[in-house]
Amino acid sequence: MHFIRRATLSDTDALQALYVDVVSCATWLPQTPRPALSFAKDTEGESVYVCCNQHAEIVGFISVYEPESFVHHLYVAQSHQGTGVGTALLKSLEVWLPLPWRLKCLERNDRAMAFYEARGWVKESRAQCPDGPYALLVKSVV
Repeated sequence: MHFIRRATLSDTDALQALYVDVVSCATWLPQTPRPALSFAKDTEGESVYVCCNQHAEIVGFISVYEPESFVHHLYVAQSHQGTGVGTALLKSLEVWLPLPWRLKCLERNDRAMAFYEARGWVKESRAQCPDGPYALLVKSVV
C-alpha cells in the first residue's frame, strides 16, 4: 500500500539520500563527473510530494513546477521500482495539478520512456541537453 503526501522539512535528509542513490546508479546518464547533487537546490520553487510505504518510509517522490504543470523529477527507490510507486505518484497529480502535464525524459532511459508511454504520455517534441537527447512528453487526459 502506498501513501502520498506533501513533503515536509523533516523529509529533507531522506529525500537527499534517495535522490543521490537513484541518480548515482542511473545507467542512462552520461558517466561524467558530476558536482555534488543537492535535492533542495534541484527542486527549489517546486511542489514536492512523497510516496511512503506501510512503515512510513519514503520510497519515491515527485517534484512539480506548478505554474507550467511540469513534472521535473520522479524518482523511486531502486528496491521499490516496479511496485506501483511511480504510478501512484503520477495518479496523485489528478487531484491538484491541471492538465496538460509535461516532462522531459532522456531517450536513453528506455525504462522510463516505456513507463510514461504505457500511462498515456505522448512525445510532443525532441531536443538535446547536456545529458543527451530527450523527449518532451505531454499528458492531456487522465
